[in-house]
Amino acid sequence: MNTRTRTRSDSRRGRRELRETERTARREGLRLLLARADRGVLTPEDSATLRGHVEAEVAECDTFRRSASGQQVAAMRLHRTLAAADECLVETEADRDRYAARLARVEQLVDKLAAWVGNGEQQLVEDIRRACTGEDEIGQDDEESSR
Repeated sequence: MNTRTRTRSDSRRGRRELRETERTARREGLRLLLARADRGVLTPEDSATLRGHVEAEVAECDTFRRSASGQQVAAMRLHRTLAAADECLVETEADRDRYAARLARVEQLVDKLAAWVGNGEQQLVEDIRRACTGEDEIGQDDEESSR
């Protein structure tokens, strides 16, 4: 037997193919038994086989229905999680815009302050300007590392 065409029965693909083969054989048997039932020539053995095939089909359908239901629940849970994440992004972007507007206003006030104060206080104005642009964080890190 060629190893490329042989499928392992312990793999997911192998189990799926085995179930498919069994299902196909069972359905062919059902068609044959239904044709005999149409002609009125079912034997007691045929009746038992028919019952076994039908019960197997019903059990398999129930299993797949439960699986599909679980997948729907998981999909809805993911949908709710994504909706919450989208809402969080909208809130974060609104906060960012609000803080950007505040920063712009503070920068305008720093410019006004720079025009009003004398040369002695210009260092304070520059410190405020650096704080607005985030440059003071770099300076603080440098000062802390040199200590």
